[in-house]
Amino acid sequence: MFNRLILAIVMLVNSNVANSASNEISIGIAVKENKYIADIKEIVTQAYSELDKTVIWKKLPTNRSLRLTNTGKLDAEFLRVNTVAEEYKNLIKLETPLIYAAINLYCETPKDCEMALLGKIPVGYNISYKIYEQVCKKQHLSCYGVNTDGDPTILFKHNKLAVILSNDLEIAASLVNLDRVLFKSTKLEEATGHHYINKNHKDLAVKLEAQLSKRIKQVKANSKSIADLVKNNEMIEELDF
Repeated sequence: MFNRLILAIVMLVNSNVANSASNEISIGIAVKENKYIADIKEIVTQAYSELDKTVIWKKLPTNRSLRLTNTGKLDAEFLRVNTVAEEYKNLIKLETPLIYAAINLYCETPKDCEMALLGKIPVGYNISYKIYEQVCKKQHLSCYGVNTDGDPTILFKHNKLAVILSNDLEIAASLVNLDRVLFKSTKLEEATGHHYINKNHKDLAVKLEAQLSKRIKQVKANSKSIADLVKNNEMIEELDF
């Protein structure tokens, strides 16, 4: 009788552990968190919560996160652009964007922007954003990636660069650290960031898409407020090239 009771308890515990594990979703995140990233994370967390899923965030280097999600060792990728994620064939793209962002050059002088666009001076970028590699190749820029720890403006101070490649989301989070006026080029690329989930969860993907689509107004409002914050800041001057 006692042995049967012990067996029943063990089976119950194992069942609870299995159910708990099945309700957890591990999500790879490569970008450094700031206020604006936190807002996007909250949208994702809420969407999964509506489906009775608990999100476990895994902070990882960008390439490793993609590889682990593609092989199914992680369940999902927090935020990627299509041109980066499309080569990973086991990932399903959620069509509802989580962010709209413009990618521009930010320069110490207008002449620096002009020279950078001609490929004559180096351009630094945050290595966590793989899309920057593609923009550099497409625009024939002379680029190299650096671990900026989420603040691209350190490239001016520590790396002695005159030009960086960045996006509204990054710059908005770094405005408080600016100690000089930056000149912003016209848009080099417009990107939308999407959530990706491993194809093992394709049934969940349909339900998750429905949850995210309910939040599209919030996403657009967030993106606009970020873009306006950068545009209207006195430390940012926009160029016409």
